[in-house]
Amino acid sequence: MSVVTVRKQGNSVGITFPAETRIRMGFEVGQDLTLVELADGVKLVKRNLKLERQLELAHEVLREQADALQELAKR
Repeated sequence: MSVVTVRKQGNSVGITFPAETRIRMGFEVGQDLTLVELADGVKLVKRNLKLERQLELAHEVLREQADALQELAKR
């Protein structure tokens, strides 16, 4: 386990990964990561654009079919 420090970077904040962690995890400079908020902290995961698109489409279908889904839930 590594300890990182939150540092001010202009108007934002950032953390610096130890080089060994960055290499082991395959993180590249400038790469987008997904921040997942947990009850006891946060988790950073590699961004999965294919999964993000699938979730967007699923949410779109749920919105478009909300009435039909509510009727089905009553049965």
